[in-house]
Amino acid sequence: MIGINLSRDSRPIKHRQKRSRLSARSIAGIVCLLFAAGASATAATLPAGFSETQIAGGLSSPTAMDLAPDGRIFVTLQGGQLRVVKNGVLLATPFLSLTVDSAGERGLLGLAFDPNFSSNNFVYVYYTVPGDPAHNRVSRFTANGDVAMAGSELILVDLDNLSGAGNHNGGAIHFGPDGKLYIAVGDNANRANSQTLSNRLGKILRINSDGSIPADNPFVSTAQGMNRSIWALGLRNPFTFAFQPGTTRMFINDVGESTWEEINDGIAGSNYGWGICEGACSPPNASFRDPLFQYAHGSTSTQGCAIVGGGFYNPTTVQFPATYVGKYFFADLCNGWVRLFDPSNNTATDFASGLSSPVDLKVAKDGSLYYLAIGSAALFRVQFAGTAPGIITHPANQTVTQGQTVTFNVSANGSAPLSFQWQRNQVNISGATSTSYTIAATTAPDNGAKFRCLVTNAFGSATSNEATLTLVPPALATEDNSDSAIALNAVTLIRDPFPLTDPYNLSSDNRTRVMLFATNLILANGEDASFVTARAEDAQMNIYPLTVEYVGPVPGFNWLTEIVIVLPGNLPSGQSVLISATWHTQTTNKARIRIK
Repeated sequence: MIGINLSRDSRPIKHRQKRSRLSARSIAGIVCLLFAAGASATAATLPAGFSETQIAGGLSSPTAMDLAPDGRIFVTLQGGQLRVVKNGVLLATPFLSLTVDSAGERGLLGLAFDPNFSSNNFVYVYYTVPGDPAHNRVSRFTANGDVAMAGSELILVDLDNLSGAGNHNGGAIHFGPDGKLYIAVGDNANRANSQTLSNRLGKILRINSDGSIPADNPFVSTAQGMNRSIWALGLRNPFTFAFQPGTTRMFINDVGESTWEEINDGIAGSNYGWGICEGACSPPNASFRDPLFQYAHGSTSTQGCAIVGGGFYNPTTVQFPATYVGKYFFADLCNGWVRLFDPSNNTATDFASGLSSPVDLKVAKDGSLYYLAIGSAALFRVQFAGTAPGIITHPANQTVTQGQTVTFNVSANGSAPLSFQWQRNQVNISGATSTSYTIAATTAPDNGAKFRCLVTNAFGSATSNEATLTLVPPALATEDNSDSAIALNAVTLIRDPFPLTDPYNLSSDNRTRVMLFATNLILANGEDASFVTARAEDAQMNIYPLTVEYVGPVPGFNWLTEIVIVLPGNLPSGQSVLISATWHTQTTNKARIRIK
């Protein structure tokens, strides 16, 4: 798993032997170049608000890491050293230097801290013991400060002898919430190993912290000897796995052969189908547990060749936005990306790209995300410097004619994602949750209303200034520099029959009518003359109700509305009167007409 090209071609021996000698040499050369090119660090591309810092470099062929309860970070190197990063500095003296077989994907591959590390100082490691044949081993060491106590190794498990294949060793070890030590073991490049209880290859093992076998293991009564430590089977190369803090949930990352990479739900006694199925079984097979999520081999941003990771985002202190909580980070060694798996719907979204061959991910108690990159021989920390929203552009006051459309806009900065909620007179408007709010047709109650927007994210909120909506009242048109109404023959036709051609289907009686012109009076759909009232006022301030017979647009003049009113016979003759109209509680100016 450690070398990119070996992992992609880590097929069973009978398949790999068909490759030419030149191809095998080429692959080995590429792997060596990868290990040698440890200084080629590249900056990852991260979402807005996130940043990364290199914590330690010069880590030759790193394979795994773990975070000690006291804040130190321990990193395993394939060549056998266990290095310590303390207070952001890589200590010069290794915690431990083991003699290992580091051919192919072998070496020092995994570590774990005892649940009671603060009191017993126990550190567990998984490494390949040299020999003919070689085998993998899990041992316990006792820490003495920043180094292992001399002579403290206690061998807990010696695994099955390995064939000549140097790949598919697994190597991850972690304590579960039950206090048991879980061990991921690869199939040693032989798919047949994964489907038998006669060896521990291609399995997840479960042991007590002293190396003994728990009595409640699922195969304790069917397997023999140390094989009773088998907890799950049917895996190819479960290089990494993780437990979700605060739960019993376990995700197993299984590296595929040529088609699929898998995230599996770790459940006692499960058979995950390898080497009969790769990815979800097709056709379905009730004997096997299909992966929760799988992604194909390829070169796109959602494809890859070797899954690594992973870590649940359930830290003691949440640093990332709340939307990350409960999600699962995983990465791909070959394509250098990190994605986020959502266990609630079994989907994944992009998080980071441009990593130089990541091999491990961990979520720290303080909410930071650490990743180990073999291509850059370095350890990185990803943090979120979240900022509360700030209003950039406040909504502006708006003045429109009643009935017209009006839109308020706001813009804000701050850590994504931002949420928007518009308010009217400080009360939330249902459904108004974008950067703009539109009233399609303003009505009289909108006049004087105040609108603002509340912008929030995981780190705070900001409220825009209020914008006032003013509706321009309708106005009767008057002649320049006077209060005389602009009316159709208003003076000459008063008290005379109005010679209508009846274009508006008005009544044909001989009552006197006058046509006035108004601005800013736009009837909404469904409204007619009954929505407008009018009245006249004489010099003695007597009020005369007027009948409004028609209200409609003036052809060719979009800004004008004509109002046809019927004058009552009791209006005083020989003087002028003031006429006004009211629409939706808004009253026009008073315009003067003279009565003959």
